[in-house]
Amino acid sequence: MTLFFAIFSASPIEAILKNMIVRTMQSLNAFLSFLTMRYETIEVYIENEIATILLNRPERLNSFDLKLGDELYDALRSLSNDSDVRVVVIKGKGKGFCGGGDVKEMYAADDKPHFLRELTKAIHKCVIEIRKMKKPVIAAVNGYAYGAGFSLVLACDLVIAVKDAKFNTAFVNIGLAPGCGTYFITRSMPYQRACELVLTAKTFNAQEAFDMGLVNKVVDDLDAAIDEYASKFKKLPPLAVGMAKMLLNEGMQNDLINHLELESETASLSAGSEDFFEGVKAFVEKRKAVFKGK
Repeated sequence: MTLFFAIFSASPIEAILKNMIVRTMQSLNAFLSFLTMRYETIEVYIENEIATILLNRPERLNSFDLKLGDELYDALRSLSNDSDVRVVVIKGKGKGFCGGGDVKEMYAADDKPHFLRELTKAIHKCVIEIRKMKKPVIAAVNGYAYGAGFSLVLACDLVIAVKDAKFNTAFVNIGLAPGCGTYFITRSMPYQRACELVLTAKTFNAQEAFDMGLVNKVVDDLDAAIDEYASKFKKLPPLAVGMAKMLLNEGMQNDLINHLELESETASLSAGSEDFFEGVKAFVEKRKAVFKGK
């Protein structure tokens, strides 16, 4: 590679060639990294800058176990670091999105308190990674989203659900205190409504979830709706989107003065990007901007 660059060192196209080679190597490395992944409980697909994580335990309604937790976390981290991925979609294979924690494994565990601690930690790692990721994560809810599955839905940035999707916090139905989800649900609706859903563990449908503000859109054709949303997101400026997502998350726990300062800092930082220059230039020239994430 050094020899190749040396040959073109006197050429005016050196910078362009270097950039092309670096980008090609990054794309190749990302592609090869996914080729070497051998997941058992999930599948990962990348096409046109859109990554899809498919929860793949359909015989168990894609229930959450330690293996799925580890693999989902690994995939989320890899996609977060892949500059060629701009949007991540999480969906379930078969009839469900995720039916919650694997109750059969809970029952079989010799040390149930230890097992539940490890299982909740596995779920929490995935939730944190979704929220930390500087790109939109969309939940494509194709069926049941119970317990830990409902918590994954709450952690995502957008939620698209089919009309017959079902939701339930579920935990108390098996005598278990909620291991996840209570942080987001109390920030998504009035406290009394959250109490009703969590304490009674009542099942509610997609339209009810939409009415409560938990779902962005209820659809007949889930794949078409996801393609529409993901295609919109991938055209947006990645740096600005990542900063905006960070601000929204920080805003849930920040005080006003510190948050205003954080907004000022991120606005200033993004104003130094090539994407900002392209955005204002395109606005003045009355054309659509083409963002590169720089």
